[in-house]
Amino acid sequence: MKTFRAPALAFLGLLSSVLAGAAAPDFSQTVRDFSANRHQLIQDLSARLNLPLPPGVDAFFQAAEAGDWAAASNQLAQLKGADSCQPAIAPLANELWAPVHETWGLYTVWTGLKENPELMVRFTEPILDSMPAGSIYFGGTDAGRFAITAVNALRDPPPVFCLTQNGLADNAYMAYLRATCGDRIWLPSKEDSNAAFQQYVDDVKAGRIPAGADVIIKDGKVQVQGVAGVMMINGILSRMIFDRNKAEHPFFVEESYVLPWMYPYLEPAGLILKLNPEPLPELSPEAIARDRQFWDETEAKLLAMPGFAENADARKMFSKLRTAGAGVYEYRKLNTEAEAAYRQAIRLCPTSIETNFRLADMLVTRQRLDEAVQIMEGFLVLDPPKDQADRAEKYLLQLKAIQKQNNRPEGADKPLPAMQPA
Repeated sequence: MKTFRAPALAFLGLLSSVLAGAAAPDFSQTVRDFSANRHQLIQDLSARLNLPLPPGVDAFFQAAEAGDWAAASNQLAQLKGADSCQPAIAPLANELWAPVHETWGLYTVWTGLKENPELMVRFTEPILDSMPAGSIYFGGTDAGRFAITAVNALRDPPPVFCLTQNGLADNAYMAYLRATCGDRIWLPSKEDSNAAFQQYVDDVKAGRIPAGADVIIKDGKVQVQGVAGVMMINGILSRMIFDRNKAEHPFFVEESYVLPWMYPYLEPAGLILKLNPEPLPELSPEAIARDRQFWDETEAKLLAMPGFAENADARKMFSKLRTAGAGVYEYRKLNTEAEAAYRQAIRLCPTSIETNFRLADMLVTRQRLDEAVQIMEGFLVLDPPKDQADRAEKYLLQLKAIQKQNNRPEGADKPLPAMQPA
């Protein structure tokens, strides 16, 4: 069993000064420093793996290092495809793409937060300082992946291994991980990745999981398309990584999509979740109390922080973290704690469609249909984007139809079905 050093006290002092009102460090410089870090990394990978850098790559990084993001964006337009997560040119469809993607990803998170250094530090430092050195961290959202990767990479030495569970099914991303940290942690081989794909296809064919529109046959070959199918494969691969490394490395998760296999192992750990080596029989009262106190203090500080209330990305970012914790409580049937956490997440971001839907769904299963209707009506009052409004209106019609049926004498004693928002 390896011994892990504690996080550097300097960073704890930095966080304390930020929360106390001291000026946060210049995160614009952090963005430029990370750009230089990824530039060096891509050059090292190019030389080590004999993968020539395509034209435009050095110019992209040079512009990013200089903070000239207009020029960097122009260069990136020649490198990325219609999907900004994927390259447009074959020479980057390998280990070389991730450094480019991570550089631009950090910049988009930074600008999404309106270049507010206090908000960025309030997100990154508590997450990194909650994990012992040597931990393996599954980042999920853009902020959870790119911002944490950047701050971690610039510490000396980087204390944790940053992976994104959303990209594990991408062969190029997995090759990048093997090239950068495969000598220090176990990572799936190409054969392991193929096995995960085949396991998913076999489960679909056997009827163990629904296929939806995710498994198709094209030119005689089976392909997986759609977020649901890809995330199921990511779940299989993340479980492989967990099983093979958990004896020597602590695991933590910043959730984007729910990976059901994780729930028995999860417990709150500040802003994120800890993935314990073995399933927990229950969450201890101490862990629940600690989590409640942490989030009550965090909510109060955020709502009092200049720039938070009008920063939509920041509100969504922290609300998403609290929603993930609420999901753990709901899985444990700790209904009071789950509802309180969902409602706290809605206070942090009233326009979060995910949180509003999940709370409404939980209320339906608890025979509290009128309150579920109120949640969805309140969400629609906020005038969400049309696609979200359409989903919410469709769900609200379902709720009201059940409400009407339940109010009929012959249906009054019928249990309410669990609703799954469209």
